[in-house]
Amino acid sequence: MGASGPAISSKRAAQIFGRAAGKRAIVLGDMVVDEHVIGSATRLSREAPLPVIEEHSRVLVPGAGTNVATNLRGLRCAVAVAGVVGADAMAERLSEQLEQRGIETEGLIRDSDRTTAVKLRVWAGGDRQRPQSMIARVDSVDRSPVKQATVDAMASFLDSAIPSADALVISDYEAGVVSSSVLRAALPAAREAGLVVTADAHGQLARFQSATLLTPNQPEAEAELGREITSTSDALAAAGELRQAIGVEAVLVTLGAAGMVLDAGARGRALFPAAVAGRVVDPSGAGDTVAAAMTAAFLGGATPHEAAAISALAARIVVRQLGVAVVSADQIVNEAGDDDA
Repeated sequence: MGASGPAISSKRAAQIFGRAAGKRAIVLGDMVVDEHVIGSATRLSREAPLPVIEEHSRVLVPGAGTNVATNLRGLRCAVAVAGVVGADAMAERLSEQLEQRGIETEGLIRDSDRTTAVKLRVWAGGDRQRPQSMIARVDSVDRSPVKQATVDAMASFLDSAIPSADALVISDYEAGVVSSSVLRAALPAAREAGLVVTADAHGQLARFQSATLLTPNQPEAEAELGREITSTSDALAAAGELRQAIGVEAVLVTLGAAGMVLDAGARGRALFPAAVAGRVVDPSGAGDTVAAAMTAAFLGGATPHEAAAISALAARIVVRQLGVAVVSADQIVNEAGDDDA
C-alpha cells in the first residue's frame, strides 16, 4: 500500500496559486443551474406521509461544469466555459452569474430546442432549527443528443479558444454534451497545444486517453473496472489500473469519507485521508472542487502529490458549507499547515 500523502505548507500553497494566477482554463461539458429551496418542516401533509416545507429562501448557483468554472476562478485562473444551455430565463440567470465572476461565456451555446438543466434541492430543518438536511432532489435535465448545428458551434469556439489556453477541464455529467464528436474537436487540439487536460466524468473513462489527469469517484472507477473497490489499498491498485489502461499521467480517485487515492506512475502513489475539520454539512459539488483544485495546482507547477494535498484541503472547505460552494485560493492557503511540506 502507498504511503499517506504529504501535507502542504501555506507557503508552498501560496506559491503554487501565485504561479497559477491568470493561467487560462476552458471548462467543457454540462452546464447546470443548481437551485436550492431552504425552509422549515412545519407539519406532515394530510395528502401523504410527507413533511410540508415552508420556504424561507431560494438560491440559484452555477452547478456541474459551471461549478468547476467558478472554483477555478476562485483559484485565480482566467476561465471560459464551453457548453450548451437553452434559450430561456435560466440560461440568462446562469450567464449573468458567470459574467459577474469574470468568467467568459462566449462558448455557452444557446439551443432553442433544449431547456437549461436545473437540479433542484430542498433543504429543511425543524421550525426553529437551521436547515441542515436535504429531503428531496429533482433533476430537470435533457439527456438527448445535442443537434449537429450546436455541436458545430461549440467545436468552432473550441478551435479558436484552445490555442491560447493553458488547461482544458472536461466535466461530463452525462447530459449529452460531451459526445464523441465534441471530444474529437477538443482532445487532439488540447494535446497538440500542450494543455493540462483534466477529465471529471461520470462514465466511460476510456474516452479520455492521453489526458493529463482523471478524477473519478469510487462508483465511477468501479464501473470502469467492472469490480468493487473494497479497501483503500484496493483503491490504490484501482487507480493504477485506470492510469495504465487509459494512458493518463495521474488518476485521483475520491472515496468519500475514506479520502482519496492518487496514482501518478513513476512519481508515486499515496492515500490522502479525509481531512474534515468540523462537521460535514453538504458534500454536493465536492468532486467539481477537486477537479478544479487539481487543475489549478498543476497550472501552478505543483507535483501530483502537492496537487492532491491541495485538493484534499479544498474538499474539506466546501463540504462544511450548505449547497454547492466555491473555494478560494486564500481559504486553501489558510487551511494548509504552517510546516514546510
